[in-house]
Amino acid sequence: MPPLDNPRWEAFCQARAKGMRLDDAYERAGFVLAKGHSSRLSKRPEVAARISDLRSLLHADSDVHRGTLIAGLLRIARASEALSTPAGAREARMALVDAAKVQKDLDAQRALDQREILSENSPVNPPVG
Repeated sequence: MPPLDNPRWEAFCQARAKGMRLDDAYERAGFVLAKGHSSRLSKRPEVAARISDLRSLLHADSDVHRGTLIAGLLRIARASEALSTPAGAREARMALVDAAKVQKDLDAQRALDQREILSENSPVNPPVG
């Protein structure tokens, strides 16, 4: 999605994508804080879509880095196993454990981002009944 035409909306989206709190991002974008305004802005379809796109771009960069790290650890594990020595087995195990930790952190961050995006786009006062 291209940048939004409204520069303050775009600034708000950029700040939210980087993890800034709702009200802080609203003020950073140049708006005067008033109750509920930041929440309403974040729920506008074009704003929510832009925040989501920016977050996916930010996380894509870190995913590539983490993916490269995991691939390197797996190469170390394979090479260490090929040594067929106790030290090689230990090194392979440690590399596999490290790769699993990195993958677990990556999965947890993705889940957290998805929950946050869903909670931002839920209605402020859901209907009762």
